Amino acid sequence: MSREIVLQQWVECQSDVCSIWKGLSDTEWLNRAMGNERLEVKSASPDDSAARYQVKTRLGGFEVSWTEKPYEFDFMKSLKVQRDMQSGPVERLCIAYLTEARGLGSRVGITLTLTPRTVLLSPIIRLSASSTLKKLVTAIEVLDQALVRNGQPPALPPSHPVHQERLDRAAAALQEAGAGALGRRLVELVAHAPDDQVMRIRPYELAAEWSAPRRDVLAACLLAVKAGLLQLQWDVVCPSCRTGASSIDSLGELTAHGFCQLCEIGFGLDFDDSVEATFRPVVGVRQVEAGPYCVGSPARMPHVVSQAILPTAGRALLRVPDEEGLFRLFMRGGKAALVTSRVGGATWAEVPDGAEDWPERLQLSPSAEIAVQSGGESERHVKLEKASWANLAATARDVMMLPLFRREFSAQVLRPGLSLQVQRFALVFTDLTGSTELYAHAGDAEAFRFVQAHFEVLTRAVEANGGAVVKTMGDAVMAAFPDELAAVAGACAMLRDFEGFRSLDPLGARTSLKLGVFGGPGFVATANKVLDYFGQTVNVAARLQGEAQPGQLVLPTEVADQAIARGLFDAVHVSERYLATLKGVDAPLQVARVRLTSLSADRAA
Repeated sequence: MSREIVLQQWVECQSDVCSIWKGLSDTEWLNRAMGNERLEVKSASPDDSAARYQVKTRLGGFEVSWTEKPYEFDFMKSLKVQRDMQSGPVERLCIAYLTEARGLGSRVGITLTLTPRTVLLSPIIRLSASSTLKKLVTAIEVLDQALVRNGQPPALPPSHPVHQERLDRAAAALQEAGAGALGRRLVELVAHAPDDQVMRIRPYELAAEWSAPRRDVLAACLLAVKAGLLQLQWDVVCPSCRTGASSIDSLGELTAHGFCQLCEIGFGLDFDDSVEATFRPVVGVRQVEAGPYCVGSPARMPHVVSQAILPTAGRALLRVPDEEGLFRLFMRGGKAALVTSRVGGATWAEVPDGAEDWPERLQLSPSAEIAVQSGGESERHVKLEKASWANLAATARDVMMLPLFRREFSAQVLRPGLSLQVQRFALVFTDLTGSTELYAHAGDAEAFRFVQAHFEVLTRAVEANGGAVVKTMGDAVMAAFPDELAAVAGACAMLRDFEGFRSLDPLGARTSLKLGVFGGPGFVATANKVLDYFGQTVNVAARLQGEAQPGQLVLPTEVADQAIARGLFDAVHVSERYLATLKGVDAPLQVARVRLTSLSADRAA
């Protein structure tokens, strides 16, 4: 006689299936809403199962533990969590959800399956399971009502009240720092938002929610750190599941490589994708119950559209979404294949789990199914994910482009000897011509005053165009920008503003400015106690500045043409296009000269 207990119930919802799935798949919120206790999580010892974590908590009044497997789900259709319990009165627990569209609304089917350790425990387990099912139904009903009212899941009350006096002090300091309306919104967030919304504040998510510029929200969060409201933390992000593999408080704790326990892959760190800046309230202002309350929430992996457990013998089925696009098939351990979804493609694909037979590409139709066959080695998880998605991560690359970060967080540097890659950035190098003669003619004090004043002019131009001054060298500036066009805009502003500055200073007639712009990949490392850029991109940018004549900007012709198309300057301002042979650069580079005089005069007019 089977000891298995199965309870089922459908919940009718007024909200559409997309909205109800968004809330249901946020199992962190769902478990908090049900009143579940937090989890104690640690890495599981490697074995032949798909489980990657060891979990302890209390369920239904019992202390229980289990090894956690990845959740199985099909976007907007189904979600399943199965746990093989190591302690407690239950051997196995499985919770499965189905979501279906019902006219303008939807419905959620819940199946709760439990296997007691002994028949004698069945009545107690059935009673506990009934209580759990009732809590689930209530949570989904509350979720549905909130979605109908305002389109958002209901906010859960904070677990701890804020320390009002400290909050007020931080709010005052934030406003004094010039954070404005964004600062006030951050204070409100810390004061009233539920724990799950503030335990890992992502500035770009807030920017999307508040319809505010990303850079401004990120800067406001950094100001909130200085004001004592928030604490900065760095998440090392897995390139596959896009969740935090680890979290640290300082860039100095970074190493060259990371490891994701869930995906079982190691990866090299870079500043573009692997390191994300997030924030949380300062403990003295508000204590947050950080949890976790779940391990594998699909809401944490919005790019994953289907995920399944591949048994040691058998197969796992994944479904392509009902849309065209590019996806990636991934198996734990690193195997991957590009999946193209196009109308007219195959409706079925079988993928053998063998190193030689694993495909590089699959051509399928929307709603096609992929059957991954087991090689019999061990139980693993497989998933289908979007090849590209909206990136809401404020990466270390973005943060170090902020002048505020460079000024106020100078202690945040990499450990000596460590360099991390940056896939794309752009640099502007400047040189103040005539400065040597200026010192001889005007004397040290006046010449120094002029050089420092010209630094201030250039710095304002850089920061107004989304860049940051990396360092000054004698009378030269090295400034970094997110891309070449931002760098060109900054360079044009530097030329224009310097021309106005020198025209008003008695010493200005003896000086001029030369600039070079170049972008590409490189490395970030700590040098002279600051984060600095290194690599061939830096060398070429410096060499292009050396190619410039007084009052000129030199840049690659391709970038010049893009700048002209963007309206940053006109074609008539390009005085020459030529093939430049640069020291230390193997191949000649096609470059363009932009004339200062006509550019400055036209812009001033």
